[in-house]
Amino acid sequence: MQKISGEIENLGGEVLVVSFAQPKTLAAHLAIAPQPFPVVADPERTAYAAFALGKTQMLSFFRPDVIWYFLRLIFRGWLPKKPREDGDVWQLGGDFVIDRAGRLVHAHPSADAADRPGNADLLQALKTCAH
Repeated sequence: MQKISGEIENLGGEVLVVSFAQPKTLAAHLAIAPQPFPVVADPERTAYAAFALGKTQMLSFFRPDVIWYFLRLIFRGWLPKKPREDGDVWQLGGDFVIDRAGRLVHAHPSADAADRPGNADLLQALKTCAH
């Protein structure tokens, strides 16, 4: 998302990241890794429920595409860490585009830990609602 944050802004869009982390944990993370857009804590997962974001199963981590996704991250320097106390490796996220009238114009609830829409898909959805 950071790679396209300028393009999103140029299209009149805004990014809001919702995390289920506790506010204290999220603040500590953002102190180390600041983001160019707002990040809010939703430890009760109200937004996750509203967008019907489910949880993944352990077996999904053993699918070849998911393994390859995490191997690419490791090759780029990311190292897996023990989950935080308030972490939940099973919770799935999603990417959504909502137009100015509050209509959901693009929804991509993740099917597994590696399932994310491409930047081009998100930009296209934003371009569609900008017109």
